[in-house]
Amino acid sequence: MAGGDADTIQAVLDGDVDRYAELVDQYQEQALKLAFSLLGNYEDAKDASQEAFISAYRSLGRFRQGAKFSTWLYRIVVNECKDVYKRRARQPAVVATVGEPDPDLDGAGLFVDVDDPAANPSDQLANRELAQQLSTAIGRLPMNQRTAFLLHHVNGLPLEEVALVMRCRLGTVKSHIFRATD
Repeated sequence: MAGGDADTIQAVLDGDVDRYAELVDQYQEQALKLAFSLLGNYEDAKDASQEAFISAYRSLGRFRQGAKFSTWLYRIVVNECKDVYKRRARQPAVVATVGEPDPDLDGAGLFVDVDDPAANPSDQLANRELAQQLSTAIGRLPMNQRTAFLLHHVNGLPLEEVALVMRCRLGTVKSHIFRATD
């Protein structure tokens, strides 16, 4: 674990609870990005990442010194996202639309972004369509395959860290990623 994280965690455990904000500031963007990539909905992702930080704070005493805080936090974020999926499954889905969906308003469902600011307008449109197709395909993956794929390919975590986050063997992670891309 980075020396700064270890010092901050120890300070929080010693009673300087305001220092927890340093961890939130450092990892908030990555946690939100991970939650969004798993859920595809910004509001749900924001709620899940916030709940993950609350859960991490409450469980900080059980954090194993020597481990990476980010890996531990990502595990909590993944669990929160799984809880969101369970709640969604228990709620009936009611959808009412009139006409074609507005792509400008439906960007919240994108898991990936292939935007190239230097591209010309037709290439930007093609990139947006590609992002939508990729996001749709990723959204159809089973949760374990989606999690492994997004952690590794979208969030850039090494395979070994993905295995730690998912609490499974490296070979299992490789299998999930292979199946996701097959």
